Amino acid sequence: MRTVIIAFTHEGMKVAKKASTVTDEEVTIYCHKRCGDDYREDAVSFATVGSVIKSEFAMCDRILFVCAAAIAVRTIAPYLKSKVTDPAVLVADESGKFLISLLSGHIGGANEWCKELADSIGAIPVITTATDTRGMFAVDMFAAEHNMKIVNPVMIQDISGRILNGEAVGITGDETFVKMLRETEKQWNGQITYTDNADGKYESGVQIISHPDENVVFKRTLKLVPQNLAVGIGCKKGKTAEEIEQVVKKVFDMNNLMPEAIAVAASVDRKADEQGIIEFARKFKVPYRTYTPEALREIEGDFSSSAFVNEQIGVDNVCERSACAASGGGRKLAGKTADNGITVAVYKMV
Repeated sequence: MRTVIIAFTHEGMKVAKKASTVTDEEVTIYCHKRCGDDYREDAVSFATVGSVIKSEFAMCDRILFVCAAAIAVRTIAPYLKSKVTDPAVLVADESGKFLISLLSGHIGGANEWCKELADSIGAIPVITTATDTRGMFAVDMFAAEHNMKIVNPVMIQDISGRILNGEAVGITGDETFVKMLRETEKQWNGQITYTDNADGKYESGVQIISHPDENVVFKRTLKLVPQNLAVGIGCKKGKTAEEIEQVVKKVFDMNNLMPEAIAVAASVDRKADEQGIIEFARKFKVPYRTYTPEALREIEGDFSSSAFVNEQIGVDNVCERSACAASGGGRKLAGKTADNGITVAVYKMV
């Protein structure tokens, strides 16, 4: 996870540095050039905040502005796309007294980050999402907590609006999710009900989808896809993210799998800096993990074998073994498929 922190003044930099020290993942601090020279070792100097956001908005996971909220709003406005893809955005005042969850409160994790960071730096968290302030079921938070991707985020407003208005909303999924959905119904008693909707009582509902051709049971359905697939990728140097995505899509189509279910991309450590795979993982908002040839050789399983690959890299198969490793020793759903100098395999995570 990558975090960007943006400050404009000396006072703002105090808050930025304090926030960075309690952030475990990769952090980049940007400071306005008016005071950037004083923080050469701690921050990247910038002339216009717009240029920072233009390059970072789609590439990072979280952004903390230390400035007036209006500056943050006007700066990010041109780059907003969807609550499913936009990064989490917080705003802190220069004294570090208040910390506002501004964008992607649920799916992006801004609300939780706001609470955690506020506690760490001694700020007062400000969270305004209605389901949080009223203590009600939030489908996007439910999706995030259970590692699921929302296929049609336009339906979030419909589901949340009905729940906030006290209207009936259903939730369903196949037999593997019954226990979880029963527990969800119990936790949010009266707000959401587990049902197969055979009688059509519920017009709107949430459905966990496991297959592309699965029939929906609600007239207005918010679809959730469990992110439980590890994609192993091998490729010749210089392959683009678009080329890699084309082969991945081909493999998924051939095996009746859903791209929304991708949870992690994986390869051998020699490909750790392969931009095509890195950008592919960024587009799908999933981590990219690499393994040494020695670690891949130790993975047990039924893998296809290539003497040439073994001679060149030190392991007989990259895509299958790395997918298996990233899945935690899961089940093979799609074996090695080679196309256009790219190999892809898919495993279901345990």
